[in-house]
Order: sequence, then C-alpha cells, then structure tokens
Amino acid sequence: MFDWQTAVVALVVAAALLYVARRGLARLRSFVTTGSGGGASCATGCGKCGEETKTQAAAGPVLVQIKRPSDSRK
Repeated sequence: MFDWQTAVVALVVAAALLYVARRGLARLRSFVTTGSGGGASCATGCGKCGEETKTQAAAGPVLVQIKRPSDSRK
C-alpha cells in the first residue's frame, strides 16, 4: 500500500542521499589540484599561493606588535 507517509519518507531519504553525494563530491574535488602551475606550495593546494600580496590594510590593523626591547644598558 502506498500512502502519504511512504512518499514523505522516500522524499526525506532522497534528500539525505543527495546531500551526502554533494558533500562527498565536494570532498573529492578538494583533492584535485587545478590551475596553470604545478600546484601550490602550501597545504591547501588551491594554486593561489604567491599570486596575491596582502598589504597591511588588507590584513587588518595591528593590535599588538611584539618586538625585542631596545637595550638601554649599553
């Protein structure tokens, strides 16, 4: 017998399968390197390392700058 509950369960199971398949495909695509070069030298493998330069303004303001104290006891 085919009633509305069976149809709802079938839709929920189909949606779950599509979600898992989409996540699995995205996971597999993350292992494939794309780009014109021989790959990125960083761990992400996105191929964009070294192409972009960050300026101080793009990186955000420096809240605390750590440096060695000057030696005033010479």
